[in-house]
Amino acid sequence: MDKDDMNNIENEQFKFIEALSREALIEILLELCKDSELAKRIPAMSKAALAKVEADAIADEVFRSLNTIQVEDLWDNSGKTRGGYQDPTDVAFEMIEDEVQYYIQKMRQYNNLGMKKEEKEYCKGIIIGLMRYGETGNNEFRDWCPDDPYTVAENIIYDWKNDHTTEEIEEIQKVYDSFFADDEAK
Repeated sequence: MDKDDMNNIENEQFKFIEALSREALIEILLELCKDSELAKRIPAMSKAALAKVEADAIADEVFRSLNTIQVEDLWDNSGKTRGGYQDPTDVAFEMIEDEVQYYIQKMRQYNNLGMKKEEKEYCKGIIIGLMRYGETGNNEFRDWCPDDPYTVAENIIYDWKNDHTTEEIEEIQKVYDSFFADDEAK
């Protein structure tokens, strides 16, 4: 069997894998865990997959996520309510926090797993994504929250300071501060 035949077999096998739902993939993985030889390899393979954290990729995800928030959702969630009045700027801040919460939870998972390097990269990605959105977000929603991405980033850094070393804190702070370096040079 030559290399082309092997590639064709692999491509054929991957077609089936790619067609599966997330639930079906998990079900198959759990079944494979019953094989003692495969089960021994799964933790190392999982850790290797989790270790592939790139701050720029996370930043892109955060930016895209924020940049897709619809201003109509803000309008629907603010204004007069049964309980009184909800200011659109307050609601906008909450919406940004809600959108970023998923990424914060992922970052905390890395901490819980003891993967400090990956956690730090994930944090950098969140901060960069927020800062980019604050600077270059181009959806109408951003007009209602011009300072909120920066404030949310500051809150994340504040929380980060609670259980990290001075060196780690300085590294994250430097990422945040780098977005203001141009302003200071002027």
